[in-house]
Amino acid sequence: MFEDTTSSPNTLASANPDSYLRMNDIRLRDISIVSPNGTDMSIMNQYAIFQISEDLFQNNLSGVVSNIDASNIVANFPLTGEEFLMITFSTPGSGKEIELMFLIDKIIDRAPLRNNQSQFYDIHFVCPTFACNLFSDVSKSYNSSISYMVNDIFKNHLNAGGNQTRKELITNEKTFGETNIIIPSWNALTAINWLSRRAVADANTKVCDYVFYQDLDGFHFRSISSMFEGEPMQTYIYGVDNSKDFIRDTPNSEVDMQKSFQNIRKISAGGFDRSKEVMKGTYSSSVLVHDIITKSYENIEYKYMDDFDKKPSLNGNPIMPKSNMYTDKINSRGHFVPSHLNLYGEPSGSEENSGNDGVENWLPRHDAQLCLFESDHIEIEVAGDTSRRVGDKVFALINSFEGLDEQGRVKNDNLLTGNYIVTKINHTIHKSHGHMMQLKLCKESNMKSTPQNMTMDSNILPSGTGNILS
Repeated sequence: MFEDTTSSPNTLASANPDSYLRMNDIRLRDISIVSPNGTDMSIMNQYAIFQISEDLFQNNLSGVVSNIDASNIVANFPLTGEEFLMITFSTPGSGKEIELMFLIDKIIDRAPLRNNQSQFYDIHFVCPTFACNLFSDVSKSYNSSISYMVNDIFKNHLNAGGNQTRKELITNEKTFGETNIIIPSWNALTAINWLSRRAVADANTKVCDYVFYQDLDGFHFRSISSMFEGEPMQTYIYGVDNSKDFIRDTPNSEVDMQKSFQNIRKISAGGFDRSKEVMKGTYSSSVLVHDIITKSYENIEYKYMDDFDKKPSLNGNPIMPKSNMYTDKINSRGHFVPSHLNLYGEPSGSEENSGNDGVENWLPRHDAQLCLFESDHIEIEVAGDTSRRVGDKVFALINSFEGLDEQGRVKNDNLLTGNYIVTKINHTIHKSHGHMMQLKLCKESNMKSTPQNMTMDSNILPSGTGNILS
């Protein structure tokens, strides 16, 4: 059993209970259901699989626990959708125990087992802030930075419950400038996601990839580009021969945690979808800003290659040759934006107050930067590690999916090997198999430059295709 290694018959009494002793080791202290009146009940004996999902592009944690129930908890406790689910767990040696509270929001159809004396069903749960969002109503005008607005909405609409359900906005990255915005009776998360799309980094106006998400520690509002800083927190390796991530030299010795964590057991390499990316303006687009008062207009061009060296990069080289068939086709996506001179009154200082101020920064870049970031990804399965978070920078060393070279050596895959950001973690705690993680890793650049094979222009394209790429 993985919940209580101190009482396991396979573990000697002299073994340190805080040591990593077996593959997928986990200390699952308790899973309990708590009613609104404070009554609690442990389901440690009923659960079969427990799953928690972290996602950089989702606002809340969520999960599901699969139950084999011989006590008819649903009817006898009972479960009504107002109960909380508490879980306390940690990876041995991580130095920190994770304690989380969720709101039970759904139970799927219950099915009796063969003995007709027990039943199987899934309990779905979400962070309590999701329920706060359902009942929230943000109707407010702001004249401030977007990072201030996000903090205000989070504090007053998502964290308005009692101390038991309160969460912390751990990261609130400063955004550029101040703007006039009216939130017209929206739910809190709708408002925050809308503001995230318009957010521009204070340190670099080319960075427009803000996200609002929750991990096992709490909530964050920050740009993806800010995650590129620093050294990788973990290295993952695929293709290691004679992997020994679950073997101990003696029954009383520990497993090598680092080797266990870094060994990729399964991998799936994502492809690209250039047609979808082009339609989203990933590589080039244009913005036509029209002032309805002065009848003037301005056309702004966005090109991926022009921006590449002006913002942070994970690996230093663009995913395409510098001369390619996509980056100068600004008509691949066009934006039309109206503005209104002095919409909010006479400007003060250098402010224009023309409505949609700064739209030329975020509108062509936000969707483009996120689409590019997600287009190059891998999905892997590794041993569970409660110190890993979405937003972490990691390094993946991927051996090539081909035979050995002439010297009998394994090649590295130059496209897949590199620095990544963890964008999704599915924690799976199995009653008999322990803790495993399925990770999605994304990057927007390559370790090595892409060879320049040819110059793409209309002269080398088949006849009749010029208008398609223009």
